[in-house]
Amino acid sequence: MALLRGSRLFFAHHHLTGAAWGQHALHPFPERAAAVAAVGSTGIGFDAQELTQLVGAHSAGWVRDVLDGHGLHIGELEVLTWWWGTRDDADASRPMAEAMFALADEFGIGRLKASAVFLQLSDRPPLETLAERFATLCDRAAEHGLRIALEPVAAFPHFGYADAAQIVLDADRPNGGVEIDAWHFFRDPTGFAALDRLDGRHITGLELCDGVAEPRVSLMEDSADGRLLPGAGSFDLPRLLGEIDRKRPDVDLSVEVLSAPMRTLSPAENTKQTVEAVDALLDRR
Repeated sequence: MALLRGSRLFFAHHHLTGAAWGQHALHPFPERAAAVAAVGSTGIGFDAQELTQLVGAHSAGWVRDVLDGHGLHIGELEVLTWWWGTRDDADASRPMAEAMFALADEFGIGRLKASAVFLQLSDRPPLETLAERFATLCDRAAEHGLRIALEPVAAFPHFGYADAAQIVLDADRPNGGVEIDAWHFFRDPTGFAALDRLDGRHITGLELCDGVAEPRVSLMEDSADGRLLPGAGSFDLPRLLGEIDRKRPDVDLSVEVLSAPMRTLSPAENTKQTVEAVDALLDRR
């Protein structure tokens, strides 16, 4: 398998914070950075809110010194919402987007993750409108050398991989694509059919995790607390890896295991167990 390993593997932001979604990171950034470097990786993801707070509490130079001291780069900044605006307002996300673009410029970040959540189908603009607004977002991001990675959230059924694929194809921007997050992908019945429609250039990244076949809790709870290390669950990850390898073997490979048990681990133990799990999974191919 040609999929990337080792130094090209990076750790998504929420994988290492020790905190649940929406909470402040419990593990200090320097400790997380040291843990990532210790396993030979060079990339780490960041939530825009925490990165802004770190710059405010210290400075951009301090953040760069921590990164440089461990030979790391920020592989991804998340997460931009409301890029679709409303039916009457296409610019609802402009202040958030501009702030994230500025952070990307400051730290040389190449990818920005965007997502879309609609509580009711009636809240969702037509796919044609979403494609137009996604194209506009991509064009603005291109001025900053940014790719836009569009990720559905499977806990909300009104925007799935089939919709994301259609939007990316219709927008047809060289810097716009779909982020394949294994949890959302395998909880979405349209996942593989959507992937079949995408060329390699439309795949911006692959986030690995695993999960049980049938969660006994809500999808939201399973997404936030019940994910497993790659290879420890029921997801057909070898099939997914094979499809991605065939389409885009140079894909950015990352891990995002949102798990209550994983949050009890130190960053050093977390990264160690994670790399062992990813290597074992790739060795099975």
